[in-house]
Amino acid sequence: MKKYLNYLFLSIILVGLPLYAWYYLSKGTQMRKEAMAELQPKAEVGHFQSVTDADSMFYSESFKGKKWIVGIIGADSARIKHVTVLKNIFKQAKEEFSVNVFTIIGLYSGELIGDMGKKLDIPRNGNWVKTYMAAQHIFIFSEDAFAIPEFYKNKSLVVLVDENEKIRKYYSLADENEIKFMARQIPVFLSLKQ
Repeated sequence: MKKYLNYLFLSIILVGLPLYAWYYLSKGTQMRKEAMAELQPKAEVGHFQSVTDADSMFYSESFKGKKWIVGIIGADSARIKHVTVLKNIFKQAKEEFSVNVFTIIGLYSGELIGDMGKKLDIPRNGNWVKTYMAAQHIFIFSEDAFAIPEFYKNKSLVVLVDENEKIRKYYSLADENEIKFMARQIPVFLSLKQ
């Protein structure tokens, strides 16, 4: 009986483990191919300029030469949740990649820009550029600046912008499935060669 157990154990090691590894490697390869197909350029960034929380100007041309994760976050009851999703993506990605984030966050009437960094607990990082706009202007501005498709209009989004100012993908921050896709596809996006 002990001899059969030894053979069984040996066959699991010699046959089972390689089959298991092959299955997950092929599944990962397939997932990467699908992500690359979805990350084909969709549109170009429009021309814009915006004032950052550090009182400097950010121009659409500033996207050139780097990959960017753009967060467009409206002033609504889910604002903190949406910023938290973006912070988690940033934390996850920055372990392996140089991550650049540009956020446009909507303000309620009477909110001060100086208070928002602390209120939303956004990292003070040179790679995270923060801008704020009045709630009624954020989506109008974003539609032109990022060629937002009809389906995503007036929603809080993440937009992936490549180093050539091409928009690669849109994700709704209100849709849990899209957030899961985003978490899987952002590493593929950040590892894409020009």
